[in-house]
Amino acid sequence: MSRRQPGRASRHWSIAFAVIATLVALSMILGACATDPQQAAAQQAKAKLDSELHHARADLGVPDSLLQPIERQEQTIAGGAGGSRYSYNDAAANYALLYSQLIGIEQTAIQTLQTQTQNDLQAFSDILITRRTQGFTEASDYQARLDQALKRYAAAKTAGDFAQLDSFVRQQTGALNALWPAWQKLQDFKATLHAVHLSGASTSLSDLEYSQDLQAFRDASSADRYQRLVGVIDGQTLQLVADQTEALPYVGATMLAIFQARVNDLRAWGETRAADAFQQQHDGDAKDLAAAQDLADYLTLAQLITKQSNAMTLPWFRGQAREDLRQLRTQVDSVMAKNPLLAYEYADQYEGVGNMTSEFNGARSVDDYLRADADTRVMLTNLRALQDNLRDTTAPSQAHRVDLQLMQTYNVMTGKVIVISLTEQTARLYENGALVFWAYVTTGRVELPTPPGLHFAMQKLYHTEFKSSEPKNSPLWYAPTAINYAILFANYGFFLHDAWWRYQFGPGSNLPHWDPLAFNDGTHGCINFAEDNMTWIYNWTPLGTPVIIY
Repeated sequence: MSRRQPGRASRHWSIAFAVIATLVALSMILGACATDPQQAAAQQAKAKLDSELHHARADLGVPDSLLQPIERQEQTIAGGAGGSRYSYNDAAANYALLYSQLIGIEQTAIQTLQTQTQNDLQAFSDILITRRTQGFTEASDYQARLDQALKRYAAAKTAGDFAQLDSFVRQQTGALNALWPAWQKLQDFKATLHAVHLSGASTSLSDLEYSQDLQAFRDASSADRYQRLVGVIDGQTLQLVADQTEALPYVGATMLAIFQARVNDLRAWGETRAADAFQQQHDGDAKDLAAAQDLADYLTLAQLITKQSNAMTLPWFRGQAREDLRQLRTQVDSVMAKNPLLAYEYADQYEGVGNMTSEFNGARSVDDYLRADADTRVMLTNLRALQDNLRDTTAPSQAHRVDLQLMQTYNVMTGKVIVISLTEQTARLYENGALVFWAYVTTGRVELPTPPGLHFAMQKLYHTEFKSSEPKNSPLWYAPTAINYAILFANYGFFLHDAWWRYQFGPGSNLPHWDPLAFNDGTHGCINFAEDNMTWIYNWTPLGTPVIIY
């Protein structure tokens, strides 16, 4: 039976129908696009936002860290386009809101990044001081980088300038943080080599490796390089164990002795729980060492001790920071017991030991504890200097031994330095270690103390106006005040500046007193000078000048 074939006319109708249906559908789509002003508005708003993002990044130098939150929100808005419940009207409004937020970021980026850079420069300076006082010769290389960073800060103008500088500063701080664990590991390797030497075994290859490690350490390199060095030394130690069979008992005993010493540190610093746990590990390792018979036993034990020692890194640095904080508290309590007005700056919850305590309590990583410890050590150094200076009968107009000692500690004997004695209410200005100017000052009152420490001249303002951050009903509020000369020396708005409204400066002016002009008390944390003195200091002081306050 034959099949019936469709006729030619029927085929033509089918084709025509398909063409018409396609054209109708296309017309509907194009018509919808053409008649949907909300979609067009959303597209225009997105294009405007994208253009401004490009301008912020390429022309203004706003870093990705500030732009990425905007970009993530934009992606979220765009991701739902075309969905059945998607509103182009809402999308356009959200794009417009993001655009406004972006303009706000552009307008505040310089101030935000400048403040962030100030904070990170302070962190760099504090950890550098710690490494210098620990005797690291590598600190000189980092000092040169700090000097370079301060010059770049003084010349910075755009958000991009500050962002690039801040990245550089953070890299240096990270390297100084990583330097200490690498040094400890290097000393452990040196002690292990010494044990092998005592056994009479040859260590020529390992001695060469140690020399190479030491050179890599001395190169004052990046944080990554120091961290890699730790892993390299771990491998070299295990290879030494594998190569020196006859020295294995000596090597094992040395590794355990180093481990025990660090456990003892933990216990002395109040890390009791960690000390108990590691002591248990040590005692088990000691039994394994006594029972070890062949190379495999010693290698297994060496690997285990290395792993346990590395696990001790965080609690060890936490314990060290805890101990230094304890010493600071003890020193503060001792001075305050003699006279509560002698060191109220150090006892303060925001600028003194309270701030150090908050920093320690908020720390979580090794770097956090290193930063907290560095800040604590600077404050402890300056408080001890304050106590030493109390016994110095040198006239305030003469160079003080404690000033010079602090300058040596902080490696700022060359160039210009401003030193402020809180107890004397006196500023002494030095150039290349020689006193060139001095003046009486007024520092922060008890409620709003001046922050002790090592700071730097960060910004200079001429004919500006200071406004109180306190509400008008606060006893700490003050009316907008014209300032002729001001030098920012610390974060959060602390300045050296003239105080034309004050009659009295010098000893006692930071405490309640009678002043025939105004302000019968200390400052709000800034350091006040008579106008003539501040004029001289303003002209003499370049940006980056160290400001030591003790």
